[in-house]
Amino acid sequence: MVRLSGRHTPGGAKRRLVRFVRLAPAAVLASGALLLTNGSLPAAAQVRAPAEVTAPAVTALPGRADDERLALDTLDEVVRGDFAAVSARFDETLRHQASPEALAQAWKDYQEQYGPYRSHGDPRQITTVHGSVVNVPLHMEKGTGEFRVTFNEGGHLIGLYFLRTGIPVP
Repeated sequence: MVRLSGRHTPGGAKRRLVRFVRLAPAAVLASGALLLTNGSLPAAAQVRAPAEVTAPAVTALPGRADDERLALDTLDEVVRGDFAAVSARFDETLRHQASPEALAQAWKDYQEQYGPYRSHGDPRQITTVHGSVVNVPLHMEKGTGEFRVTFNEGGHLIGLYFLRTGIPVP
């Protein structure tokens, strides 16, 4: 589990992003701070390679047809407070990193910032080199947010995020 706490905003509200993720190369923009877990530099600081050097092609993993339904089922379990069921969906690595109790605390912290859950929008699936990513817009009492899950080829969760709106998929 990685817990990121941002600085206090001008209005005094503390901004937090709590995320559970298998340690994979990713960059996450959270509360104005850039966290790079793969040790690379931000794109603006990278040096361009000479034109004759080409990078190997990166292929996105195919998305599974039922990943959007699995994402909504997982969100339903979170909202109901069935964190044991959510953690049963984790792959082996994530299961060892994030307990049901830690997930419950992350959801509680998220609701303290955004207010209680009200409803959600339609899921959107994106395929990446890390897996199938499904974003679900959240309608919380104090504003909007986003629930994001990443599935591996076997349909297990390798990432689960409670985000503010607008965080790009790495």
